Formats: sequence, C-alpha cells, structure tokens
Amino acid sequence: MAGVVAAVALGSAASAATLSVSQFDRNDYASAQAALAAFQAGTDGSIGPKSQMKAVRSETFEGFAAWDGASGAVDPMTGVGRFSSLGGVGTGGSAVNGGTSLQVRSDDPWVWGRYNTSGVDGNWLDSNDTRGMRWEVAGLPKFNALAFLLTDVADVGAVFSIKVGETLFSQVIGATGRMANGSIQLVRILLPEAVHGLTVELANDRLNDGFGIDGATVGHVAPVPVPPAALLLLSGAAALFGLRRRRRAA
Repeated sequence: MAGVVAAVALGSAASAATLSVSQFDRNDYASAQAALAAFQAGTDGSIGPKSQMKAVRSETFEGFAAWDGASGAVDPMTGVGRFSSLGGVGTGGSAVNGGTSLQVRSDDPWVWGRYNTSGVDGNWLDSNDTRGMRWEVAGLPKFNALAFLLTDVADVGAVFSIKVGETLFSQVIGATGRMANGSIQLVRILLPEAVHGLTVELANDRLNDGFGIDGATVGHVAPVPVPPAALLLLSGAAALFGLRRRRRAA
C-alpha cells in the first residue's frame, strides 16, 4: 500500500462530502480488496469508532455479459444505480465496441492494466477510453457512504477528478505525474447527511486514458445504539450531578 491521498473539495460547505483515496500496487490487489471489505464492514476506522455500517449494497458487475469481441453489456443499470459515459469517443488501443459507452470487461487482467480486483477471471466496468463515468445512485434506502476500487487510472497522462453531487474534488489523481500502469485506488466517500439519490462523476481531463471500476459500494453509517443499561447509568449520573449542584446552591 502506497498511502492515503487527502483530496481538496471545491463547492458548497453545506453540501460538502469528504473523500479519501488509498493507493495500492497492481500486485497487491488482495490488500485493496481487504481494505474495501473492511470499509463495507465498518471496521477500517474511516467511519468513526462510535458508528456502524448498515444496509450495505455492492456491485461487482459479475451478473453482466462481458465484452466477447462482438457484444457485451454497456452503460449498465445495476443494483447500486446506473453507470454511463461522460462523453467523448475512445480511440485508444484498449477501446472496444466503438468506444462510445462504458463497457463491462473480463479481458486478460494484465493486458491493459485494468482487471477484476478479485484477481481471477472476473468482470469490471471499463471507461472504454471515454472521458469517464457518471454513477447515478438511486432507488436505494437512504445512504451516506460510498466506496469503489479504481484500476489503471491516470497512467497515460490524464488528470483525474471526482465530483460528488455539487462538490468537486479537483485533480485527485495524476496532478503530480503519471500513476504506475495497473495501480489500484480505493476511494471512500462520506456524506454529511443521508440521501436517497446522488450523482458521482469520475472524470479525466482527456480521452484515451482508460480506467476500471469494481466493488461499487453504497451504505449507511449510523451511530452505535447506546444499550438501555448505559442509558439508565447516564440518566442516574445526570440526576446525581443535579442534586449535588442544588445542595451546593442551598
């Protein structure tokens, strides 16, 4: 694991989300997957010690037909919302199916540096060398936490930004130079309040620097309930404190 990137948000403070990016080497996909699993379980420390993760849904794109040289699922509607291209036509060597839409892929995992993050013969969603992805999260219970794994982002010279609702995290990856081919990033997003719908945009500032996304996760962070016995203890302590103050005043 290479470290955590602190992202700068540009937008309304009232609606601002928080974002963190953990980076992993392409050969360390097991650690990246374990880090995503820890976020999904609420055990990675990012949601706070007095919170818990609930109502978690995750999309691995395994239920979609991958590109087989002639056809495959494009711009899929999934269990965590719809994914679609931000536009532009990909013409790079990795672009398939005309390069106009996002494409579910399951290619040899080391050909283009994008791959299923389980590391074995599985699907991911590819930007297909377009300008990026729009993720419209909708049709779910209220949520305030999202995460996903990126592969191969910003390795050809693009600068990568993330927009969460109206909050722009500008130049999150690639601003200081090219990333290594096939690198992995775990992106975590926490919202200031729970919502029923949200649009997340993953954008390159140029075409033909493709990236993949996998393990798209939506969840709800909630405070850990205080046990009834602890509530009684707290109310008793408060009553005792009040009684002492009244005696002192008398």
